[in-house]
Amino acid sequence: MMSLSGVIPWLYMAAYIIIGWRLYVIKWHRGLKIVSGAAMVLAPPLLFVLPALRNPAGNFADLLMATGIGMLVMGTLCLLGGAVAAHLRNRQRRA
Repeated sequence: MMSLSGVIPWLYMAAYIIIGWRLYVIKWHRGLKIVSGAAMVLAPPLLFVLPALRNPAGNFADLLMATGIGMLVMGTLCLLGGAVAAHLRNRQRRA
């Protein structure tokens, strides 16, 4: 049985896939979609990166930095993955 710490990363990635899908479908200008997607992807990892940058000699600064960078990379990939999936589905329906 999976614990909560094993489920949370999967929920995080699923949320960004859904966000990417919805951002692709919304009828906004492309620049606004990019800015809003970047703001959503950057906010949660900053909660880990900023404390590590403020106190680099802290006990868990390296772990916080690695967690924040990992969240940033996975959030970006999942957001783009959701947008690509929406694009492929939209392209398939038009043909």
